[in-house]
Order: sequence, then structure tokens, then C-alpha cells
Amino acid sequence: MIKTVKREIKVLPPALQNQIAAGEVVERPASVLKELVENSLDAGADKVEVNLEAGGQGLISVQDNGHGLGPGEMELALTRHATSKIGFARDLSRITSFGFRGEALPSIASVSRVHFLSCPGPEPEGVKLEVEFGRILEKRPVPLKRGSRIEVRDLFVNTPARLKFLKTRNTEFKKCQEVVQRFALAQLGVEFSFVAGGRRVLFFSREQSLLERLGLIWPEKIRQGLLAVRFEQQEGFHLQGVVGSPESAQARAGRILFFVNNRPVQDKLLLSALRQAYKGKLLSREYPQAVLFLDIPAAEVDVNVHPAKSEVRFRDEQAVFSLIRNGVLQALQDKGEKEASSGPESNQAPFVSGAGLSSPEYRFTSFSDLTGSRLREETEAGPGTPVPGRRDESGPRLRENRFQEEAPGFAAGEGSLFDYDYLGQIYRSYLLLRDKDRGLSILDQHAAHERVLFEQYKGTGENSPRQNLVLPIEKRLHRSEQTALEKSASLLRRLGFSLERPGPDQILIRTIPSSLDLKQAKSFLDSVLTKQLETLDAIWCLLACRQAVKAGERLAREEALQLISAWQACADKEHCPHGRPTLVSLTSRQLERMFKR
Repeated sequence: MIKTVKREIKVLPPALQNQIAAGEVVERPASVLKELVENSLDAGADKVEVNLEAGGQGLISVQDNGHGLGPGEMELALTRHATSKIGFARDLSRITSFGFRGEALPSIASVSRVHFLSCPGPEPEGVKLEVEFGRILEKRPVPLKRGSRIEVRDLFVNTPARLKFLKTRNTEFKKCQEVVQRFALAQLGVEFSFVAGGRRVLFFSREQSLLERLGLIWPEKIRQGLLAVRFEQQEGFHLQGVVGSPESAQARAGRILFFVNNRPVQDKLLLSALRQAYKGKLLSREYPQAVLFLDIPAAEVDVNVHPAKSEVRFRDEQAVFSLIRNGVLQALQDKGEKEASSGPESNQAPFVSGAGLSSPEYRFTSFSDLTGSRLREETEAGPGTPVPGRRDESGPRLRENRFQEEAPGFAAGEGSLFDYDYLGQIYRSYLLLRDKDRGLSILDQHAAHERVLFEQYKGTGENSPRQNLVLPIEKRLHRSEQTALEKSASLLRRLGFSLERPGPDQILIRTIPSSLDLKQAKSFLDSVLTKQLETLDAIWCLLACRQAVKAGERLAREEALQLISAWQACADKEHCPHGRPTLVSLTSRQLERMFKR
């Protein structure tokens, strides 16, 4: 039981008040940087220079060319609840500036040593304040161009309890980098420079577009699949930005950025609306990329919910949810319509029967034909000689051991397999089966093949064969790819990739897994670096997904039978490695109810 002691109510000293406020506003170096950059933008700056040392604990410096402060205003800026951005209670309902509480500078100054320089112009002379943990030590004139510079040093030195909760310098640096990147994406008319440890990490010029700025942040592989979003649902409610295609989805939500009236925000409502737009296109553990800007009337959003202003509240949540969902959905539908009108599958019949699989799309109409042809090729080439990738005239590459290690033990042409009778293929994606109870089952050919390949890769483990390349793969690495490679290099080597690093942004690969051809190896490597996979299971899962037969791919009868046989032998055949079901069954009773019999 907690013992309580009666104490008198009293007003806390100003220094303690500021430290408590700092606990709400200043969580880590990145939150300090966010507050300072917001002040620069509110001052009308179109040039912001950020300098960082020791992950922000040593130094956080922000210099701008905005309208500076006079000597009297500078001291007021270090006083709590002193601000030029609101004057009346009614102003709280239509806030258009970033900062307005008047808490940031006094809170930051209470837990650090601050040098505050500012010049309102036009004369090149300003004032410098030296502040130590909330106390002004010195005030003197200094030569300075129009604008302000704030240097924050020794953050949390006087509050050890807060200091011990900081992460590593590298982690804090990355958080600060993310802050600069978010502002750069939202403020295209502002030049941003980010220097850390004496090295310029990022530079965004005023002439760059959103996609050009994303090019400095995201790998090219991701940017290639971005879809433009531009949508207006009602007067004053606008949505624009870019989203990723479902094919480029990732296992993390780190590349989902929302801005409300150019303010970076984190909001569950917006995330839920985004995922609703992708419903049926992504797995439960997948996330798209998105950079979305909502422009709505200031009176429709409350930004005064949280001291750090990272959360907002909407007056009409349904309207905002609908704006996000419908805007993104429109972009995804536009993409689908373009693919349908120009893609090779646009005129295909939806049903392909089991007896009609001998079309010219496949050179081999049975598995025995396929294996017999390969045996002849390998005999002519000599034992142990790899045969180059075999392609038919119009279909996908036919791989040896496509569905299992050995040919299944059944006669060619039979349609009965263990507990199932094979009836045919529909939509070139699903295999129709009749089970032993005479019910109807539908097998997803891609999901089933994923499960088969995943178990094969897991079974061979690190002993999978590799092949030497005549010419090595040379690749330039984006900054984010360098980080991803550090995490997955050992896993890639265990799979059969040899990795050499001539320089920090270069990679040379001289061997690849034998199960991949050169094009597949490059694509697989790009995906690993983009998705930042950190476990062998995750890499096997990706490899299986890339190698598996695709939806929309026609299967010869023998190929379908072989896939069913291999799938039935899997331990966890009910689900693919991602967790999606491989089989859906309908009993005769369910069918009768559907037809109201």
C-alpha cells in the first residue's frame, strides 16, 4: 500500500515548471529539432540549415533566413506562453502556424545550454543570448544577417533521468534525419541542408519536385511504382500526393507519411482509411508506401490536442476517412484500368478447362514431354552442363523441378490425386478440385506453390547450390540500401550470394543461388534491400514468392497435377508462408444452401 503525506499546495518555481513542460515537448533530440524547424518556417524562412553532432546530444543547430527577432522579443521568446501566433481564444479554432503555445524555446532552454542569435534586418547586426538551463547568462550584439540561429548543446545534461532514456547516437541521428525529410517533402519551396558530424547528409533545393525529393530518400525501385493521387471530395477538402502499388508493399509502415495542412501528423484514422483503400490487395502484415497531403479548412481540424502537436482531431472524421479512402482507391483503380487496357491478359477468357490446356502458349502439354525434352537437351550438352533458361515462344520460363524434387508417382493423364480429383483451371489462377467427400475445393496456384518452394528452401537451408557468374553483378547502393545490406548481408551469403564491397555505396556479386537466373537474382536482391528483411525465413518467403507460378499463368494438366501432389505433401499446406489460405472448400450442403435447395 502506498503511503501518502499531506503537503501544502504551492506554485512550482519557474525552472521546475519549464522542466515539466520540457517533458511534454522535448522527448529526444528529434523533437527539439522539430520545434526549431517549425519556428523557422513560421518566421517565413525559405532556407533552413541544420547541423547535428553526437546524434543531437552534442549539438543541434538550426539557422534560417526568416524575419528575425529584436532584442526585446528574444527574451520574451524564452518565456512560457509568450507567442506572436495567437492573441485571442477564437484563434485556437483556426490555427495556420506550426507553433502557437509559446512553450518550445523555454522548455528546450531549461534542459540544455542554448545560444540564441537573431537579427530582424536589414542591418547586418543582431543579438546573441547565452542561456544555461533556463538562466540567461549573457546578452550582447553580434554581426549577423537577417534571420535566426539557435544552437542547443548538452541536451538533458541537467536531467539524468531523461538522459538515460536516449537511444544510441546512430538511432537519434536517424530520428533527426526523418524530421528533416518530412519537412522537406511538405515544404517544396524551402531549401533544406542537413549536416551531421561535419558531413552533409541531405540537401534539398527549392527547384525540386516531390518525386525529386523522394529520390534522395527512397530507393529507385520503390519510386518507380508510385501512383499519383489527386482528389477533391467536397469544397475545401483536397487530397494529393503519391502512393505505392500493391506489388511494392512492405512489412513495415515506415514509408507512410501523412500531412494535414502541411503539418506532419500521426493519426490512426488516416492509416485506417489508407489500409481500407488497399483492402483485398495487401496481406494483413503488409503496408504500402504513401506520402499524402490533406488540405482542409483550419476550422475543421484541431491541432491543439497534444503538446508536441503530432496528433490532430477532425471535426468530421467520416468526411476525412472517405477523402483518404476514395482518393487512394481512385489512384489504384486508374492503375488497374490502364493495365487492363494495355496488358497481354486483357482478352483472355476467364475459364480454362482441364481438357483445353494444349494451346500454343505452352510448348509442352504434359510433364513427361517437358522432362523428356530437358533430358535430351542435357544429354546433348554433356553431363553437369547447365542448360540456359528455356522459354517457349510466348509463355513464362519453364523451370526444372518446378513444383517438387521428383516426378509424382502417378500415370500421365490421370486426373485423380490422393484425396482430390482435378477438374481444371479457372481464371488462370485457381485449380478446381473435387475432394473425397464430393465437395468442391479451389486451390490458389500461387499460394500453393509458395508453400511448396518455401518448405524446399527451408529443407535445403544453407546447402543450396550456387553458380558462378561470368561477369559479376555491379550495383550502386542508395543510402537506405546500405543500411539494409548491413542487416541482411550474412543471410544473403548463406543463400549463395557472394558480396564484395569495393566502396560504401558499391557491391559486387560473383555467385548467385543456382535456383535463380541472372535477372531473377537482380530482382530478388533489389527486393531484399528495399524491404529490409532481417531473418532467413523472411528471405525464403520472398524467394518462394518470386519463384512461384503466378496468378494469370496457364498450367498444363501435368503441371497442375504435379503442383497438387507436391502441395499435399507439405506439412502446413493450408496456408502460404505469408499466412494466406491456399485452399477454399465448399461442401455439397453449402452449395445447396447457396442455390436455396
